[in-house]
Amino acid sequence: MVMSMRSFAGQTVVITGASDGIGKAAVRQYALGGARVVMVGRNEAKTRAAAHAIMTDTGRRDIVCEIADLSRQDAVRDLAARLRAAHPVIHVLANNAGAMFLERRLTVDGFEQTFALNHLAYYTLTLLLLPSLYAGAAPGAPARNINVSSRAHENARPALDDLQLSQGFGGWRAYANSKLFNIWFTTSLARRLDPARVVTHAMHPGVVRTRFATNNGRMGRLLRGVMDLVSISPEAGADSLVWLSSAEEATHDSGHYWCRRRKITPSRLARREDLAERLWLRSGALTALDGDVRANEARGHATSTFAAPPTAPAPHGQS
Repeated sequence: MVMSMRSFAGQTVVITGASDGIGKAAVRQYALGGARVVMVGRNEAKTRAAAHAIMTDTGRRDIVCEIADLSRQDAVRDLAARLRAAHPVIHVLANNAGAMFLERRLTVDGFEQTFALNHLAYYTLTLLLLPSLYAGAAPGAPARNINVSSRAHENARPALDDLQLSQGFGGWRAYANSKLFNIWFTTSLARRLDPARVVTHAMHPGVVRTRFATNNGRMGRLLRGVMDLVSISPEAGADSLVWLSSAEEATHDSGHYWCRRRKITPSRLARREDLAERLWLRSGALTALDGDVRANEARGHATSTFAAPPTAPAPHGQS
């Protein structure tokens, strides 16, 4: 399916994991739709090369690159500060960056790297950009936060007292858990947003033909080969992501899970609101970022500044 060429005219879109795969394909679709796109990538040379290729292909000249290692909380916060300064108004935030690591390693913050990149980066970046997202809302046209999850969440086996799997670690288990956490984060965030101004959704892109998992050596390449037998193109994988970023159907309510442009029901575990709330609170403690405070502050400020329809001037001589 092809998005309207004017779906994003005049809008600013921020997308993480933008240098390859689904992210790169989505950037091209956003750009063709008229968006000013901010591509967030970890590798500077690769991200800038991708941006140059897309600008050459689309004729656009306003694609911006931001470089950040989203597995590091300091890098996420620095990125958010740069984005807030350069783009005080954001219409779409697409959290797409993610990876699977078959071996357990810790980040500089002491977090298991799958948990840090695939979940905590979503949590921190989104909360810090809420003021810009609220500023991007217009009457009848809320800003959007889209979180790329996966059908892999159906295989999740989380332990909420051991979110980072210090015991019983497995690469697939950590990845599946993180995709469940994406859904839990989305539903918890939706309960704290004003849906007239900002909506949030999670989505499954399908099994996509990308370089996903190839960072894990021979085993990763073997897994990638198996996945490619049933995979779809990055363009097809990006379709629902881009569609959710502009479709009117995605503004009726918030906090849902989508696949192939359809709202679907996630696993029973993914629908556990009590567990989602426990993850929300635990994520706030780990990042020292109180999600309730951030959401309330952004919502309260937006309520006082949300644009109202202009009133007609009074006839001459009246007040």
